[in-house]
Amino acid sequence: MAPTIIQSRKPQYLTAECISCNTPVEFLLPKETGEMTYIECYQCKQVLSIDIQIPRAKSPTPTTSSSAGTASSTGAKRESVNGTSKPTRRPGTGSDENPLETELYDVLGVKPTATESEIKKAYRALALQNHPDKNPSPDAHAKFQKISEAYQVLSDPKLRSDYNTYGHNKDVSPEGGFVNPEAFFKSQFGGDRFVDIIGEISIGRDMRDALNDPEDEDTGSLSPEEKARREEVKDKAREAARAERVDKLAKTLIHKLSLFADGPASIETERAFRAMIQAEAEELKTESYGVELLHAIGFTYTLKAKQYLGKSEIFGLGSWYHGAREKGHIFAETVSTLRAAMDLQQSFSQLQEAEKATMDEAAKKALEEAAASKGLRALWKGSKLEVEGVLRDVCDKALSDPTAPKPTLAKRAAALKIIGSVYENIRPDPTQVWA
Repeated sequence: MAPTIIQSRKPQYLTAECISCNTPVEFLLPKETGEMTYIECYQCKQVLSIDIQIPRAKSPTPTTSSSAGTASSTGAKRESVNGTSKPTRRPGTGSDENPLETELYDVLGVKPTATESEIKKAYRALALQNHPDKNPSPDAHAKFQKISEAYQVLSDPKLRSDYNTYGHNKDVSPEGGFVNPEAFFKSQFGGDRFVDIIGEISIGRDMRDALNDPEDEDTGSLSPEEKARREEVKDKAREAARAERVDKLAKTLIHKLSLFADGPASIETERAFRAMIQAEAEELKTESYGVELLHAIGFTYTLKAKQYLGKSEIFGLGSWYHGAREKGHIFAETVSTLRAAMDLQQSFSQLQEAEKATMDEAAKKALEEAAASKGLRALWKGSKLEVEGVLRDVCDKALSDPTAPKPTLAKRAAALKIIGSVYENIRPDPTQVWA
């Protein structure tokens, strides 16, 4: 029996798949091939850019590839409709060694082969340079946000791998969406683990306000008196926030101290309490600046406990001595913080001069890295000064509680001294790098 021969015809339609909704789409073959053709997805209205290749010998039909859809063949080029990204390969052919796109790396000024440490260092430098409080440029806010989003993708191994492979064709935003840039700086100093002990360091709130406060945009039209009134309102708001923070932290501290102060006094009780605080400190020290924060907290706790307990010594000389020591410490820390801020300001001035002059890229990069390092040091110094000031008020509140009898307050001071001693003696693990 002779085989049946079915007549064919020249193809009229081609197919592609929309990457936004994964719907197959079919469209008429254009009269001219080899040029970029734009097709609208009938389902989600996403515009696909299609590169239709002229068929070679022995190839039955033309092939297609879409920038907003999954390609049905290889060898296609891609061009974004809005012109923001122009990879030279179809989506899904990148790798960690040879990323499909490098836009996010370019934002941070690092190579695609950059290590996690290099990415973090570059982010610190750029974020400090473009923070709206430091950079008067009108586009500083937008740059600051873009730098932060690039860092959040490239600092996450999975998101970075997805970006290297798929570029912007795949959603590479962090789970829950991008966070405000100030969250990075907040996480630098203890993160959420220390919030119950020190509260929220004001740098996070100050950066949030600098980015989101619409009032800052029209200050140029205000009179000096109006500006002064506005600053007075802001100062009162800061004072109220600080007072609320102290009250909340004092209640938390009193509860912790009560685990020792409200029980029977014995060696076993002290050992159990010290063991509990030691276990807590061993966990806290693993946080960013964890060891440094524990030392600062421990120093403040110990000094305040000794001040209170020193009142019972002859003529209260112990309390007077530790009070004088406290004043000396505050002065020294204030001077050190001011020096760090002045050092940072000098680095910013050098960077501004470097932007105006023609400078070797290596020398300029060295200046940027130095500014980033000094910036982080200045932020830490300022944050430490703030934390210690708040904790002094917290301790005073806990040790001057009018609702507690004097024996209980004395035991609170003893418990505070134990916590301070444990915190001050915490050391980083051998593999842990001091921030």
